Formats: sequence, C-alpha cells, structure tokens
Amino acid sequence: MQRVNITSIQSHAVLVMAVCWAVGSCRPATAQSTFPVQQMEVEERGVSVEQERDLQFVAMPKGKRTSHQTGNSSLLPRGGSMSLPFFDDFSTPSLPNGEGVGYELYHRWADTSARITQTFAVGAPTIGVATMDGLDASGYPYSFVDVNTPGWCDTLTSLPLALNGYFPESDVHLMFYVEGGGLGNAPEPFEDKLILEFKSVDDVSGEVFWNEVWSTDSVSSVSFERVFVAVDQPMHLTNGFQFRFRNYGAMGGNVDLWHIDYVLLNDQIDPETFEVVSEVAITRPENTLLRDFTRMPWSHFQENPVFFMRDSLTLLQRNLSTTQADNVFTGFSVRSEDNTMEFPNFFQNTNVLPESVFTTGMYIGSNPQGDDFVFDDTVNDTCAIFDVSFWESSIGLLHTEKVGVVDNDSIAFQQVFSNDYAYDDGSAEKAYSLTATGGKLAVRFPIAEPDTLLGLAIHFTPYYTNSDLETFLLRAWSDSVGKPAQQLGENYQFHTPQYFTDGYDLFAFYAYDDPIPVEGIIHVGLVQANDALLNFGLDKNTNANLGEVHYQLGLGGSWVSSEIPGTVMIRPVLRAGKDEVWSAIEEPIDTDRGLIVYPNPSIAGTLNAVVQLPGNWELWNVHGQRVDAGNWVTPGLHSISTINRAPGIYILQHSEGFSARVLIQ
Repeated sequence: MQRVNITSIQSHAVLVMAVCWAVGSCRPATAQSTFPVQQMEVEERGVSVEQERDLQFVAMPKGKRTSHQTGNSSLLPRGGSMSLPFFDDFSTPSLPNGEGVGYELYHRWADTSARITQTFAVGAPTIGVATMDGLDASGYPYSFVDVNTPGWCDTLTSLPLALNGYFPESDVHLMFYVEGGGLGNAPEPFEDKLILEFKSVDDVSGEVFWNEVWSTDSVSSVSFERVFVAVDQPMHLTNGFQFRFRNYGAMGGNVDLWHIDYVLLNDQIDPETFEVVSEVAITRPENTLLRDFTRMPWSHFQENPVFFMRDSLTLLQRNLSTTQADNVFTGFSVRSEDNTMEFPNFFQNTNVLPESVFTTGMYIGSNPQGDDFVFDDTVNDTCAIFDVSFWESSIGLLHTEKVGVVDNDSIAFQQVFSNDYAYDDGSAEKAYSLTATGGKLAVRFPIAEPDTLLGLAIHFTPYYTNSDLETFLLRAWSDSVGKPAQQLGENYQFHTPQYFTDGYDLFAFYAYDDPIPVEGIIHVGLVQANDALLNFGLDKNTNANLGEVHYQLGLGGSWVSSEIPGTVMIRPVLRAGKDEVWSAIEEPIDTDRGLIVYPNPSIAGTLNAVVQLPGNWELWNVHGQRVDAGNWVTPGLHSISTINRAPGIYILQHSEGFSARVLIQ
C-alpha cells in the first residue's frame, strides 16, 4: 500500500477551464518530509533537490467516464449473454464510456472504474492494458482524506456470458496476463492485492454471490505473468455468468497499480499445453516522426522539412504464439486533408522466433533505397495536423481486419504542428518537483528560426499538498555550452500553478511580461518563490531531462543537469505567424487591470497600488489572517507600507472584487 505521511490534506479547486489552441488562421491538414514513498530524489549538497513523485490525479474529461455507466446490453445476443470466446487485449475502446462511442460492438465490460492505458505498463503483451489503481472513474482519488487507509478501489466486470451447456470436463478456463506497477507506483508486496471473482446466483432466493477464485499480493513490477483459472464449478457454468477483477490498496491516488492484458475465456484450454495460435502484436505506442520533437511550430518546420524528419524508427512487436512467424509485413501511412500517403515499401520480418519480442526498423527520412518520407510542407497555413498510422499484416485468429478501428495490429497518433515546441508525448506518468526556495528550472530548445517567445505551456499535476497559492516567475535564458547563460527579458509578474482536475493532461498558458525576441538555442523555465513542490507533469516515455533540463539553487549557484529520467512537461510558445495564441484566460491574478501592484516582490518597504475605483482594501496572509486594511477614497495611485511585514505571500483585496497576490521579501 502506498504510504503518505501528510498531516493535513486540502482538496484542490476544480478548474473547469479547458485550455486549447486558438488556431487563428489555422486550417488543419487532416480529415480529422511529507511526501509518498516510491519517489526518486537527487541530492545536492546533502539536500534533496529533485523529486519524482506518484500522481494523485489522472483527470479525465468530464462526461467521458462516469461510475454509473454500464455496458450496452442491447448489443448482446438473445438471452442477454455473450457466447464464447470472450477476448480483450484492450487495444480497442472496449470499456463502455463516452470515448468509445461508435465502437459499441467491441465493448466487453460492464463498468469503467478501471481505465485503458498505453504508457504505464512495461513489456505489455499487446498495445493497451487495463490499469487498476486508487483513482475512481473520473480520475479522482477514492479518498482525499484517508489516503493511507487501504480499501477496495477499482472493479473491472465482464458483460454476462452464456456458459450453460458447458460442463466441468469442457476445460473452460480464464487466461490473462498481469503486472504490478510498471512505470507507475507498484503495489506493496503482501499488503496490496488483486483478486478475481466469479459470480453465482442462488437458485432458490436469486441472491447474487461473488466468489474469490484467485488472488495475488506480489507479482513482477517490470514484466507480465500469465495466469490460468478454471471455470469448472456447476454454479458458474450457467447463463449470465460474469467475472470481475478488484484491487485492494491505497485509495489516495494513482498508486498501487495493477495492469491486466490479453484476457481470454474459452473452452478446451489445457494450461499445460495451451498455445496462442498465430498472434503477432504491436506492443508500444509511437508519438512522432520528427527527429528531436513531438511538436514544433509549422513555420519552423517549413524552413527545412527534410532535416527535422527522423531518419528511422524502431517499432516494438511481440510474437505471442508458440510457432515461428515467417512473414510479418509492416508499414505506415499518413493522412492529410487532401490525401493518404502510403509508404511505398513494406518492411518484412521473417523467421520471427516463437514467444519473442522483436523489432522492425523502419526508414523514415533516410532510406538508402531513396524512398524518403517528408510531411507535405506546402500547406499554406499557420498550423498543420497529420494522422499517422503504423500497421502490420493482420495475423491471428482472434484479430481480423477492423476497418476504422485501431487494434493490436496497428497504432495511430496525430503529428501536430502549431506554435509550440515539445519533447514530451502529452501524458504524465509521474510528477517532477524542486524543493528549493528560489530554485530555477530550465529546459533547452533549439529554435529553428528567429521568432518571438510569448509564454510557456506547462502541465502541472495536482497533489496531496495544496500548492495553488505558491508563486513563480517566468524566465528565459540564452545558451552557453548547453547550459543557461544570460537572462533574456525582464519578468516580474508572479504566476500561480493551475492544477486541472477536470481534463486529461491539460496544459495552462503563462505569458511572459513582454514578448521576447529569440533565436538559436534558448532555455525556458521559471524560478519558484518558495521550497514548495509545484509538481510539473513528468512524461516517463520520453527522456529529454537527461541533457536538456537543468536546475539552479539560488543566486550564484551553478546549473546542474537533471538526473531524473523522463521529460518535464514545459513547452515554449512562440508567435510563429499566429494572430492569437491561446483561447483560455490566464490564471486569475494581477492580470485584472482593476488593481495593479508594483514593485512585486516588494523589497523597499512600500507597495504601490493603482486602482480604477475607490473602495476599501484588505491585506491577508496565507494563513487567512487580515494583517492590514484601509480605504482608497479616490481612483489612482496609492501606497501601502510593508516595512513591518514578515516575508511571504500576501493577498491584497479590493472591495470592488479585484485582488492581487504580493510577495514581500
């Protein structure tokens, strides 16, 4: 069970503001201390500076996942039960939630508190797994208060199955693969557990019973184990049979993870001799065809398209069968607004060993045969979006060609060109934090052409300790031998983290005080006011931290390279030819021009306030205590003495509804 030593926990305010790009004239080119264990810490001069922590939230879009949704019984055959075989490898939208609209024929489950993920498991048999943890169907913790108290969390229940007509000698078995943890927090051995239950119904009373038939409290956290469970009791061999998985562990967040994959219920299964017949699957997602980035501005890409393309890509696949796969053909296609471009060459693997992982090396922008691929750069706009699909020849009896539906024979992603640069894939598996007052964090980006730096897109992830009143200042630096050098521009506007709990991996936009002309290699980031952990999203499926991320402790300190694997989710946003950048309103602080305060931070003992309306004012500290008050009789410039104020963050409130956060040093 995940242990969290927290004396008080505050639930975060739900920010329902959805942040999205304002495309301007964009025409898409597409048809479409007190912290948990299991954290990684990096020491600097004997003090913990960098921390990697588990997530408390994995927020899902509102309306997409609700605990009361159930499977579509209208799709079941007469009698209300599915027939064998039952199979799901979670490569299709098989959970009955809003994201699976249009794919009801592939639904296999009656509830949705578990979630399908592709980035948390390690070495999954196929692309996509069912992940069970301490989060409810909406991505919120089951408990905000008793985070250390264990309890029953997620449930994954099959739709009803017709097993009447089968007998104990029919060798009906349920087979599945399971892993604990992966890239997420692993269950605590001998404390947390995963169980499997079968449903039975009393013939007389009609009462429903769930019987535990299998459980584990310790499995590998870096590999999958295969399990067979017999369905051979008469009370289970009935019409309307169901099975379900449940996990027991900490109820306070994205912790104690169990991953389930390749679930098969069928007859004539002998665990000693069972063989998967002809099944070759893609096992890992891809997220970019670009050399260095997952996203970049479209106008920057157009400067040198060939240079920015990857030379090659290695697709990870697995032969699940016990026989050799002689011919596996793999290729990819790219769909734009105008056409679909199939790569002219197939990539063929021969003599793939049984039950083995193998790779297909695919040339992209550097094919010795001369068939290079480059995104069509003739799209005359400020952004472009391409749908990229990787596929292999359909192999296997359980999977057939699914027109328009991604399965384990294919994967897809969108290559987005807008006006930001990104190394991360858009998903946070962990949180990254600095624990130093005045600590600076910088991410290095080589800018393809001179442009104007407008702000940063940052994904902050909520945590057990509430940091949404903490402040930071944006920073940008030039480059010197790969590390930050001269500061670019002057930025005194304080910002506070936006912790979105109503949308999946959302980014918030933070504007620099003034646009900054940039070119060449730059470093972008921030300096935090206090030692509170701000919790940036940390993508564990890419690794730009090692080489591109540096931190500094206070004035005059040296820049130190990050040692925590992953990618901090900070992206520079540039003008890149756009009329507008973001459609979201920035965090509700000093941007309201009804009240302007300066200097901020206040150092000289006087805080100036410019107000548009007369009214009363109050100064509050972060403990909720009013420490000063007064009245502004007229609009205009007024002064407030801060000489006797203790250093820290204060809230200045105007009776007309304006407010500003102030740092007194």
